[in-house]
Amino acid sequence: MSLSTPTDARPRVMQLRSSAGLFGADRMVLALNGALPGVGVDSRLASINNYLTPEQALHRSAIARGQACELLPCRSRVDMTTLSRLREQVRGHRIDVLHAHDYKSATYAWLATRGLAVRRVATLHGQVEATRSLRLYNRIERAVLRGFDALAVVAHCQVDGLSAAGIPRDRIQVIDNGIELDDNAHAPSRVLIERFGLQARPFVFGAVARFSPEKNLGQLVEAFARIARAETRCVLLLVGDGPEADALKAQCDALGLHGRVRFTGVMDDMQRVYPLIDCLVLPSLSEGMPLTVLEAMDHALPVIASDVGEVGRLLAASDEGRLVPRQDLHALASAMADRLRAGRATDTTAREYVRSRHSPEAMARRYRDLYLAVKGACDDAHAA
Repeated sequence: MSLSTPTDARPRVMQLRSSAGLFGADRMVLALNGALPGVGVDSRLASINNYLTPEQALHRSAIARGQACELLPCRSRVDMTTLSRLREQVRGHRIDVLHAHDYKSATYAWLATRGLAVRRVATLHGQVEATRSLRLYNRIERAVLRGFDALAVVAHCQVDGLSAAGIPRDRIQVIDNGIELDDNAHAPSRVLIERFGLQARPFVFGAVARFSPEKNLGQLVEAFARIARAETRCVLLLVGDGPEADALKAQCDALGLHGRVRFTGVMDDMQRVYPLIDCLVLPSLSEGMPLTVLEAMDHALPVIASDVGEVGRLLAASDEGRLVPRQDLHALASAMADRLRAGRATDTTAREYVRSRHSPEAMARRYRDLYLAVKGACDDAHAA
């Protein structure tokens, strides 16, 4: 199926997401859902209730932004009530395109739309295969995605893997992530400065991530320990939470970093957090197009990150960015030491690049064209 000829009708789209918190992909979904109406797409967000967490942060954030949204009930890994409710919502809102954003959503989207004249689109935000269960979920997702009309990926390296899984290349498009831009200049929050013990204004290295194996935060802690022994004027701010939180705290204690590494927990209002950070560090083992790098660049922060996914392409558009080899402790510690010696910097080149290429509107226009193309192909098929 060719995706090159869009129609002019205003499509009705539902974003579908199963969320574990307000992480990068979730913030991208919020930005997309919020920007689509402005480019001619009626979009709403359906969040699948995460029965493992009491707080449904994605749904709450969508409500706070005034976005059209609903929370689908879900009480187990496979819940037939979720499936039936999703199908009801798709039919009730006369959805043309159902857009899934994770493996669970893709599976529910495929099942809920069987027999309906609804196009299926999925975005792969990046695959992680750190555990046996995740490898199984990824295999299931690849099988399900063969039944989708179009796939969007955020990194060119993802295309070959999908093609090898039997998905035709003409169904796959690379679409850059966009982020919600902050047009207001924020001074560091006094409340947060006191909460995180930054009154002495130390140099702050920061990581914003889910605390999971692929983020490689243990290596960041080790790299920080190397420079912290000689430099007392720096701290490490770890923003987020996840399955490795306890292990990271134990590692900090073992390395004698008590008081030098600050754990903030999950922060919903990142616009108040970035002004506290002097350099973002992202030592990931795998990434697609990380939103935290885009957000840091929009705040004109220097970034040190491993050479994975599209990170190299992003940092090539900055003056102060530093790319390090994946899983290279010495290179990471050296880059952090160099940044500390150079001091604080404002990377206006990075900010201008993000503003021109990664706005929510720019992303929404690319997805609008994709929706119109798959909807047009469906309309043509029915007309024939």
